[in-house]
Amino acid sequence: MVNPRRIKTERLQTFLFAQLMVTVVVAVLAFGTVESWSLALFELNALVMAVLLGVWQLFDPDFEWRRLRMALPLWLLLGWALIQLIPFGAWGQHLTVPTAPETVPVDRLRLPTISFDPQATREAAAKLLALAIYFTVALQVLTTPARRLLVTRILSIFGLVISFLAIAQRLAWNGRLYWIRPVSAFVSPFGPFGNYNHFAGVVELLFPLPFAWLVFSRCRFEERIFHAVAVVVMVAAAVLSMSRAGILTITVQFILFGVVIVLVQHAGGARHLARIPILVIIVAVLLSLWIGYRPLMRRFDTIQQGRQEHSVVTRLAYWQASWQIFRDHPVTGVGLGAFPTIYPMYGRASSRYERVEQVHNDYLQLLTDTGMVGGIIALTAWLGLLWRWRRLISHRWRLDSRTGARNIAHFWGAAVAVGGLLIHSLVDFNLQIASNALLFLIVTALSLVDETAEIE
Repeated sequence: MVNPRRIKTERLQTFLFAQLMVTVVVAVLAFGTVESWSLALFELNALVMAVLLGVWQLFDPDFEWRRLRMALPLWLLLGWALIQLIPFGAWGQHLTVPTAPETVPVDRLRLPTISFDPQATREAAAKLLALAIYFTVALQVLTTPARRLLVTRILSIFGLVISFLAIAQRLAWNGRLYWIRPVSAFVSPFGPFGNYNHFAGVVELLFPLPFAWLVFSRCRFEERIFHAVAVVVMVAAAVLSMSRAGILTITVQFILFGVVIVLVQHAGGARHLARIPILVIIVAVLLSLWIGYRPLMRRFDTIQQGRQEHSVVTRLAYWQASWQIFRDHPVTGVGLGAFPTIYPMYGRASSRYERVEQVHNDYLQLLTDTGMVGGIIALTAWLGLLWRWRRLISHRWRLDSRTGARNIAHFWGAAVAVGGLLIHSLVDFNLQIASNALLFLIVTALSLVDETAEIE
């Protein structure tokens, strides 16, 4: 007899999955979800999903909480951000009245909280709460082979579409995003983003999925053609974006895939796995050079300037100031999201009216904002992920099995994608962008394949 409650929970799971996929797509298309209106919708949608997840847990006796352990570090980091908002003592007791506010250092004017900017910390905590909810939902719904296959196809198609759009927009650029919205002359847009590095970050997370599927899975010829085209167009778009860090990261990702192919073959997998990938890489490089050889060469010629190149000079200045901030507040940090408020006490912007919002290094910004407490939480999360990946690698899926080949493709595609963005995060701030952080968490959840799934 069919259990009506079971049917309802399955429908709820399907709805949550669909809502999650729509959120990923819309978040990227909404200029990366960096503006107030898009962030508000992003966070409101997360609260709705949290309610639905709670309903699911109430009605499903088989709800597995153990799947959510990987999300625990995000919730701990959120808890630490909330602690940073707690006032310790009375405000103003250290000031002499009357005192002109403009003559008082910011660390004496602020509320007696750990955070130097409680409002910024509240806003950053709200975004972190939304991301924690999305990751929790992803860990719970991306558990079946059918859903993992579907999310891989959705993200592959989406990556192909936005990459084609980005190339078309660059070739027919009229100074407006989507040929509609004007952008400032002081930004470097590409695709839906106001910063070409963030588009490159999306490609780093997306192209490994169809590439791994192309290399390892046992699929039909027309599927292989689609995956090859998706990889070629995405890589060509990333190269055309002129993001040097993005191009170098994608190169490292291809090298990682080469190492993985050798390991799989050494473990007894099928031979000649590298033939198609090498051909795809060659086509992607030729297409990139055909579309944008001259601007690409001009872009990389700036490397000859060394430490005098503008982006190098500004990043070094930001990093030096940020390291000093961390040294002054090593345990607690200055507050999640409070870096723009505290930075003027330690460094200067590259232009007169610029407000420095990010460190351009996600790891250093984590230490600056949350101190060693946040650093230990993040380190625990990464070690936990590596431990889980080690268990999955030790589970020797059979490449001659359809399910085993799919598991290999899902795992290595997602793992290389996650690794790529973590490399790029050394010199940029993709994880501070809501859409890219969400996509990063979705792909991380996708990498946690069920290690026991081997039955056809």
